[in-house]
Formats: sequence, C-alpha cells, structure tokens
Amino acid sequence: MAQFSKLAIETTGHEAVKLGYIGSVADVLNARLPDTLSSRTFLATDYSYGFELASPRDKYSLGEALIVNGICYATSSDITSPDYNHTIYGRKFVTGGMFIIPQGAEPSHKGTFKANGSLLTLMNFYTEIYEAIKQPVAFVGIVECDSFHGTAIGKPPIDGKAIFDYKKEYFPNPEIQSNNVTAFIIGVFTDYKEPGLSEINKQLEVVLYKNPFDSGAILSNHAHVLTLKQPVNRIEDIRPDLVERALHLFADGTVVRSLHADIYTISCLVDYQDKT
Repeated sequence: MAQFSKLAIETTGHEAVKLGYIGSVADVLNARLPDTLSSRTFLATDYSYGFELASPRDKYSLGEALIVNGICYATSSDITSPDYNHTIYGRKFVTGGMFIIPQGAEPSHKGTFKANGSLLTLMNFYTEIYEAIKQPVAFVGIVECDSFHGTAIGKPPIDGKAIFDYKKEYFPNPEIQSNNVTAFIIGVFTDYKEPGLSEINKQLEVVLYKNPFDSGAILSNHAHVLTLKQPVNRIEDIRPDLVERALHLFADGTVVRSLHADIYTISCLVDYQDKT
C-alpha cells in the first residue's frame, strides 16, 4: 500500500496579495449570464492566471477554462461545433465567471513535493498548506498525478437552468478517471468554519461553492487543470500544442506524485470586470 507524505512549504518574503474576479460562480451555477458579460470580451494577456467558466469564441461554447501564458483555454460546450468537448483556445475570451491572479502578483510561499516511495493526496496538499498558513490561498503549479479525477461541463450555463438541478444535461460525458497525468493546476481553498476569516471568505463566494460531486472536500476548494501531452519543467513552457484538456479537478480521487506550486495568500478580492 502506498504511503502518504508531507510536502515542503517555504516562504518567499512576499505579503498577501489582492486577487481578482470577473462575474461570479453563483451566476454560473444558476446558469445566469448577465447582460454586462454576454457580449463583453476580455484579453487573457491582461492577467497572469485565471480559471472558471470561459470561451475564446462565444457564450454558446462556455466551458471549463484556464488562463496561462496569455492564452485562455476552454473545453467547448457547443454541441453544434466539431470541437465539442475538445479544447479551444485564444487570447480573447468571454466569461460568465473568472477568478484572476493579476499581473505582478508574487507568491507568498512555494510548495514542493517529490515522491520517494510516497504519494500526496490533493486534499492533503490543501490541508497541509492551510495548516502552515492558516489563511485562504490561491495556487498555480505543475503536477504529476498518480491518479486523476476530473470532469468538464457539456452544456453552456446560460439558459437559467441551474447546473446542479439539471446534472444529466450539464454532464452528459463520463468523468475522467485515469493514471499518470501531467497537468498545470490552478485553484483556491479556504476554511469556511473559521470565524476569523469571515470577511475574506464572504468575498471568496465569487469562486468557491459546495460541490455535491466532491465527497473528499474537507476545506472549501475549487481547482481546474490543463492536462498536458508531455511533462514540462516550467509553467512558461506550456503552449497550445502541448495541451490536451481543460477540466474541473476533483480532490476526491486525485493523488499526486510530484508537484511544484506557487502559493498566493489572499488579502482581498478586486472586481476586474470594469478594469481596463
């Protein structure tokens, strides 16, 4: 039986940072696309990283999305397109909700894990960072998964039919459970049971929610991944021809073999919808 081991966490000397958002996951879950976003486009190059629901094409293909290296990647939910359930990408994007790590943000910590006869569950990654920092954080990194559990929405949430009320419509395709997956990962987590975090946790409701599909959730968390066709040494090495899928990542069923992550302690969130 595999043993599970702690990761190394080191401080960088940088303070907590202001991160950002466009729209809200609450609107996404309730399939509401505000008029202010339905015809608005944003530039991926304006942000260091991002994730949630977006498309480089139009609102009819909105799907699981990530921003990295100035490109927005998404799994198309447009059933009329030959790219349905495949990755599409571009420098401009539309979105119903996007969590943002802005340009210039510096990580407060680094997290490193390398298997040496041991493994690390994704939930242990979350809990060990939280125990060390005791604050809500965002993170990005390169991860090699011994086992992997993800999914992608199969219908754009724009018609008022709430996602979890119409699960069969929104998730017509099988969940992805596989082994030996290399990926770029981005996510956010916090402890909603901690009274001292009530102010920042209220702000984080634009990106965090209770997912009934994720039974392994101890901390409130939300993460996405770009699965990659081959390992890369640095996030900067990620490019479209190396990307396979843009997916929501489940903590339940995901086990890590190696990981290198930048960790951002969150001071507050800023609305980027009207920022130029």
